[in-house]
Amino acid sequence: MLLAALVTWAYWPGLSGPFLFDDYGNLNVIGANGPIRDARSLLYYLTSGNADPTGRPVALLSFLLDAQAWPADPWSFKRTNLALHVLNAGLLAAVLRRLQLGLALRTPDMAFSHWTPLVAAALWAAHPFFVSTTLYVVQREAMLPMTFVLLALLAWDRAANNFLAGHAGRAWSWTVLGVGTATLLAGLSKANGFLAPTLAGLAWLWCLRPIGPSTGRRTADRAALFCLGLPTVLLLVYLARVGLHLWSLPVLHGREWTLPERLLSEPRAIWAYVGRLVLPRAGGGGVFVDDFIASRGWLAPMTTLPALSMLAASVVASLAARRRFPVISFAWLFFLVGHLLESSVIPLELYFEHRNYLPAAMMGWPLAHALLQPGGYARYRMAFVVLLLGTFLLLTHQRAEVWGNRRLLAALSASHATDSARAQADEARQEVLSGSVDAGLARIHAALRDNPGSVDLAITAIGLECNGTGELAEDTLAQAQGILATARTWNYGLYEWMHAAARTMEMRNCRGFGLAGLASLVDAAERNPQSDQPSRKRDLRHVRGRIAIAHGQPARALGWFDAALLAAPDADYALVQAAALGQAGAPALGAQHLDHFARLEARQSPPVRDMAGLHRWLLRHDGYYARERSRLRKQLLQDAQAASE
Repeated sequence: MLLAALVTWAYWPGLSGPFLFDDYGNLNVIGANGPIRDARSLLYYLTSGNADPTGRPVALLSFLLDAQAWPADPWSFKRTNLALHVLNAGLLAAVLRRLQLGLALRTPDMAFSHWTPLVAAALWAAHPFFVSTTLYVVQREAMLPMTFVLLALLAWDRAANNFLAGHAGRAWSWTVLGVGTATLLAGLSKANGFLAPTLAGLAWLWCLRPIGPSTGRRTADRAALFCLGLPTVLLLVYLARVGLHLWSLPVLHGREWTLPERLLSEPRAIWAYVGRLVLPRAGGGGVFVDDFIASRGWLAPMTTLPALSMLAASVVASLAARRRFPVISFAWLFFLVGHLLESSVIPLELYFEHRNYLPAAMMGWPLAHALLQPGGYARYRMAFVVLLLGTFLLLTHQRAEVWGNRRLLAALSASHATDSARAQADEARQEVLSGSVDAGLARIHAALRDNPGSVDLAITAIGLECNGTGELAEDTLAQAQGILATARTWNYGLYEWMHAAARTMEMRNCRGFGLAGLASLVDAAERNPQSDQPSRKRDLRHVRGRIAIAHGQPARALGWFDAALLAAPDADYALVQAAALGQAGAPALGAQHLDHFARLEARQSPPVRDMAGLHRWLLRHDGYYARERSRLRKQLLQDAQAASE
């Protein structure tokens, strides 16, 4: 209870912070298909995720604890994240206690303190490195897998004890229902939760498996091989297939590096994580990670080969030290296995702090074990534990204060990540919003000089100049046109920015830009080979339709909207575009556009390969889109009739 109170105190200032970047792109699905008031609307919502092939429905379900409509108040979301963090600390202490008891039976010559599990869990819970996970609302998706993985470890410990005691029925129940259910819930929170069987298998081999042979141990080994080993093999096969598919590609979709370059980079990321765990800091950081450069070769940068060599050596050393130093060996291998999905062949961004939330769970155990085991200087070692925990809590409290202040977070993130284009763009926006227009424009243009190919910086510079001064420099527009025509990686917010620019009066009235400047950016983007994908063609044609509406040309807009659906039919686009035509004073054209989509929809039957596909299939076959289309079409025809009268 004292630990929970202290951790709550340390994090409390951060609860007043706002939603941040990825929050908006993930939480806006709350109520996107209408109020969540029955089983049908709940099912619509739970299938609306697209972050993983699974859609992370368990994490989505947890967000309903805090709000059932969007927009919402961030305080309740952050409060729930903090409660989950405290819960995870308690579960971690329980797991460490079971692991320590198992290890004590395996190695009776080792001395343990009964305080070690609690102190180890406290070191993890109080560490400031996890502020950027706990106070970043959407990263609940990284917190929930730890909850269920820890429950899976506890379930496997219970199952193993029943196997050893000869209670096979109860043991299999704990294995299948306990470990299996916890693994499923962990994986449906985020894909790395599917590592639960692998991590449980590691705990079995290192800590829980008895030394002496027995009938119960042989039965437990067979259960572990089938229920823990087989899922691990299947996961490794999946990763191998992904790796083989991506290995020879000249560039990965949306990335500036290849898979071999990613694999060369990740050892550097691992050691960077370790550095932040060993030498924690307060302040900002943890939001923007685009300043972590990829390794282009064994010695580019120079730390690539040493990092890879040290990582391989650490694995060999951990395996060799398994019997002599089982605690530190287990903690390190748990850390590496926990990174298996997000730091290997899956082409995610190279570096993120929140990826360590689960893998680093055991990292406090070796330190707590060393400081608290019986022996000399016990008082001094206990004093050091108290001092260390106090330092962690103070650093966490200070960092939470930064995360509770949007303006301060942007400023410190920009000062820490000087090479991050995203951090500099965010701070420039905050400076302009606070009235420091000249400082914001100077910052964004300096960042653009350092990152001349950044789409995000190019469009941010346009927006800041237009909103800050009402006028766009000719060079800024020309540079943006060049960047959009040649960029190798695509900014996923570009289309939303273009849509907003076509509707916002500040952008439409901006001297040197306006609708003509926006159209020139669309021209440039269409010249980029990246725009050959159907969905990108659809988005750009949608923007052209928005521009036509802004010009007062609804018939021309209808042509672009119809062409957008031809490139990539989508019911949501059809509804939005038809409504836009109605709002532009052409409801009959909006109804005509819906009829056009109905003909396209009748000819398509897209396969269901992931949760996003299941969501579209569900909305279509349950009649949601048909009802919405019918309702909107009826309203548009009524408006058209009223206008004709």
